[in-house]
Amino acid sequence: MSRTILSFLFLCCVAACSGEPRDMDGIVTYGRENNSGTYMYFKEFVLGNADFAADVQTLPGTAAVINAVSKDPGAIGYGGIGYVKGVRAIPVSKGPDSPAVNPTLENVVNGTYPISRNLYFYTVGEPEGLVREFIAWVVSDDGQAVCEKVGYYPLAKAARGTVTSTSTTGKSDNLTIKGSDTMVIAGQRWAEHFMEKHKGSAIQVTGGGSGTGIAALINGATDICQSSRPMKDKERHQIKEKFGKEAKEFAVAMDGLAIFVHESSTVKAVSIEDLKAIYTGQLGSWKALAARGK
Repeated sequence: MSRTILSFLFLCCVAACSGEPRDMDGIVTYGRENNSGTYMYFKEFVLGNADFAADVQTLPGTAAVINAVSKDPGAIGYGGIGYVKGVRAIPVSKGPDSPAVNPTLENVVNGTYPISRNLYFYTVGEPEGLVREFIAWVVSDDGQAVCEKVGYYPLAKAARGTVTSTSTTGKSDNLTIKGSDTMVIAGQRWAEHFMEKHKGSAIQVTGGGSGTGIAALINGATDICQSSRPMKDKERHQIKEKFGKEAKEFAVAMDGLAIFVHESSTVKAVSIEDLKAIYTGQLGSWKALAARGK
């Protein structure tokens, strides 16, 4: 092998190992897996039910999406606001003639942030015993304060429903909660604080995605399903058919579906239209995105 070729290969190796950035004009898209309520919400409310482009990289959980975007200067991702660390959440506008709005508590609660949503608990029929006690506590002032501390947004008092405590928990009650990965952090913190107040109660919180949680509820494998999307009519029908009871829905928090980029990115804002173009493959470069804003 000639000295010239060896030198060329050596330089290529040095460039690769030194972490020199590749051409960052191409937009690298990250999103959630299709069992995720966040995936379904994004597809419906941002993409208008259009299909994702084939090159969108889907990952199991918002934390994984955050991690990928934090390491890729050319990347963009989406996920629950409670996970946004090590990346930069950017303002979003409803359209080219609308102002771009940050996903702050005030903007999410008052509805000016364009991709705000409720987060839900679902049960089979009216909750009883520990299940009811837990839900009543979660939507209380104390439960909502915990929600806010871990980066989610508390519900307005008028939106908290009318679940009341019956004080019927036993000394060794067990409760299982399964579903949304977006809600896992909030669910675990709620469980920890509740168990401190109700000694002897054991609450297990696991993720897997909203779809997984809803399937577990239908199969009788969980007491509460956490979901970042509303339950579908078909799913409600399955519960009614199997148990002879209606699925009960409880809004327990609000979430701004954040759009995030690498901390070094110069992108200042995006519109819903931009996001649809990016995630359906119609817009593939940051220069083209910048040109749309001119």
